Amino acid sequence: MASRKKHTSWIVWLRRAIQTFFLLLFFYLFLETVYHPFNQVGGPVEFFFQIDPLVMIGTFLTTYAIPAMLLLSLITLAATIVFGRWFCGWICPFGALHNLFTSMRGRKGKMKALMEQGTYTNGQKTKYYILITCLAAAVFGVNAVGWMDPFSFFYRAMATSIYPAVNWGLEYFFTWVYLNDPHFGPLHAASFTEPIYDRLRDGFLSNQQPVYAGGTLIGLLFIFIVGLNFYKGRFWCRYLCPLGALLGVAGKNPMLRLNKRLEDCHNCRMCLVDCQGGAEPQTDNEWRPSECFYCWNCYDACSTQAITFSFQSSLTKGGVSAPSLEDAAAPSESEESAPAESRAEDETEPKSSAKSPAPSSKPKSKSSLPQPPKSRSKSTSRRKRKK
Repeated sequence: MASRKKHTSWIVWLRRAIQTFFLLLFFYLFLETVYHPFNQVGGPVEFFFQIDPLVMIGTFLTTYAIPAMLLLSLITLAATIVFGRWFCGWICPFGALHNLFTSMRGRKGKMKALMEQGTYTNGQKTKYYILITCLAAAVFGVNAVGWMDPFSFFYRAMATSIYPAVNWGLEYFFTWVYLNDPHFGPLHAASFTEPIYDRLRDGFLSNQQPVYAGGTLIGLLFIFIVGLNFYKGRFWCRYLCPLGALLGVAGKNPMLRLNKRLEDCHNCRMCLVDCQGGAEPQTDNEWRPSECFYCWNCYDACSTQAITFSFQSSLTKGGVSAPSLEDAAAPSESEESAPAESRAEDETEPKSSAKSPAPSSKPKSKSSLPQPPKSRSKSTSRRKRKK
């Protein structure tokens, strides 16, 4: 039996580092679109939209054309077919934000309730209905994808509500310090805040912050959706995200699959506690790859290391491991007993033939002719083996 894990595995730390990188990259590219005094946009600010296959399909259904820059999203689809819904668990910045707030919940409460949080529910089908609605609306020229796509929703909330609120708050604070000049003896607060304010004005604060109609409503909706993570982890990703639904369809039968060794599983169900997608990793053959974010939390939580991920044929169903070479070579119980009985019958056959009389030249009656041997029962063969 494998030794019990005591620390977070390296692959979970790697996933967290990559998620952090892409979340910071999203914020950086967002700030590159903010109006500064020099008013220059730098960097590939459309990067996340270019790798979004939902944007590509929605654009095609509306305009019957695909811009060349959106062809990068084909890489996302191809990788999803091989690696499953990894994009949601490793790349998506909106998913990383939900993951961050989900981790703030901690593990308060009974373990049974925490396990129920990680199980699959029929409500997770809602995102597929939202996907169908968005694509159907695109056919009729309605830009529902622009509202429900996670990158579009995240960017819109940042641009119209979250960033303007932060910008106003910082402007108000530094202006108040400058006008009132609070000091502690010879130390004036403005002498410390003004250099910071000048620096923020160059690269963070907007030169002229506009006010958007509906920004408050969008901000409240954004806060509400993020707050749902305290009710159920990654609520948006599991129940509402149309991009996640599209990737779930593309990665329904991936090559990288959950592999579970039944002989090492104690059925403790601890793999459910931190399951982000409700992918049912505790089951023997009902693991749901279309709901799995490949976060590797189930692998990390398994004390006996019965769960891992490996490349298998896309025709393989379920997550039960294949038999080992030793198991395949070992004969079964029925195969062992059958040769023993046949050997016993072979040993008794010569004895019966030795007792038969030698052939003579005289003709024998019909009654004296040797009769075909009768079939012996299992009890007869056992008695002869005892003798």
